[in-house]
Amino acid sequence: MSKNRNTIVSNLKTIAVFIAVLWIVLIVSFLIPINNLGIRPRSIGGLVGILFAPFLHNGFPHLIGNSVGLLILGTILLSIEGKRSFLILLLLAFLSGAGTWIIGSGNSIHIGASGLIYGMISYLLFYGIFKRSVGSIVVSIVVFVLYGGAIWGVFPSGSFISWEMHLCGFLAGILIAKTNKEPTT
Repeated sequence: MSKNRNTIVSNLKTIAVFIAVLWIVLIVSFLIPINNLGIRPRSIGGLVGILFAPFLHNGFPHLIGNSVGLLILGTILLSIEGKRSFLILLLLAFLSGAGTWIIGSGNSIHIGASGLIYGMISYLLFYGIFKRSVGSIVVSIVVFVLYGGAIWGVFPSGSFISWEMHLCGFLAGILIAKTNKEPTT
């Protein structure tokens, strides 16, 4: 039990460091206009946003919302996938960003970690379906209970929310869960 507790604490610390970096970037963005480094769909200059968008946020409420999701979902992902979770997160960030670059509204800049969050939601939901073990199904049920209502975020809304990034992250999570054939650590 002590090993499990230590692993969870270590995973929480890892995710907390990532979230701390996001908060530092937010503070820097108040001093230096870096949010224009987000994804600008179908523009060559906007390709750089695929790399930077997950680190950029539009104020405290935006980052607070993403921080909570990153903390919970990131800890679950690290707990079930171990070191492979870093590759999974990189793939989620890239695929959700690339998809947003392709389908996103051309007159906007897409920023935020919600592509990662929606990717983790769908990865963890479909993890149980594709792995078909009792433990993986329990993970999927827990994620569904916590985040099942988030599915509505993949549909267009009238607000300044990038449903395109949500949708691309969600689809990326399904794809990665489906193609993930390695045993978990």
